[in-house]
Amino acid sequence: MKNAAVSGRTRGSFSLSGRRATSVVALLPFVVFLAIFAVYPLYELVRLSFQETEVLDGEFFSAFNGLDNFKKIPNDPLAVNSIKVTLLFSTLCVILTLVAGTAGAMMVNSSRIFKSAARNIFVWPAVVAPVVVSVMWLLILDPTMGLVNKILESLGREPQIWLNSKAGAFISVVVVDVWHWTPVVFLFIYAGLNGINQEILEAGRVDGANEGQLIRRIILPILLPTIAVIAVLRTIMSIKAFDEMYLLTKGGPEGATSLISLHIREIFVDVLDFGYASALSLCIVAILGLIVGIAYSLRRKNRSR
Repeated sequence: MKNAAVSGRTRGSFSLSGRRATSVVALLPFVVFLAIFAVYPLYELVRLSFQETEVLDGEFFSAFNGLDNFKKIPNDPLAVNSIKVTLLFSTLCVILTLVAGTAGAMMVNSSRIFKSAARNIFVWPAVVAPVVVSVMWLLILDPTMGLVNKILESLGREPQIWLNSKAGAFISVVVVDVWHWTPVVFLFIYAGLNGINQEILEAGRVDGANEGQLIRRIILPILLPTIAVIAVLRTIMSIKAFDEMYLLTKGGPEGATSLISLHIREIFVDVLDFGYASALSLCIVAILGLIVGIAYSLRRKNRSR
């Protein structure tokens, strides 16, 4: 009996060790991937942000300069302008996509006919590549043959050169971003709506609540955690936005659409000031991390209540 018990314990310890070894082996590719494509680039970003860099005759030179790169940021008018433009752009895009995506999801969810077709139409823009979106909107906003100006002409209005004026260019990039990423909000909200227990809504209707009251007092409170997650996701996406803005306006005219991502790209690629560009990038990474951290802590507080 003793030998059997010892043998059982031995087999149990070996099986446990085997499971642990299997888990380590299964996680190893992910750890290697994370180290190569996340940890090491972040390390280089931090290192370069404290360096003064220079490229001479094809050779790269760097020297430690402390916090000098970070001190340059508030004194750089182009960086300050890019930060202001990014804040305004991000605020408008987040609010408009949340409103449009939530409204669209509620309309499709309450529709009795063509629900499948409407769902596919709403989702379509999100699967289009940013380069294709940019080319398509360049054609739509073209001053001579663009669809928008053709509509204005049919209404007796003067055609506009949308991407050549400050206000027109900024409104255009906001519209393009909202059009492209509203389907992401739509999918989240639509999934949340389908997850709501219909008995709760039926109980509200029995109590005399109309559709507006159901939305305000039952549906939106239930969807609030989902909306908060989407708001954080869209904030990160809008701060990181690059493709469409670069292809549509390249940050112009006169910096009206110069998001911080475009400004960092200019310093990295055109100016070749890798230290200063790294310092700016590190600030953006820190801001995004702070946003995620605040959202996570708020979510934990809500769960603990």
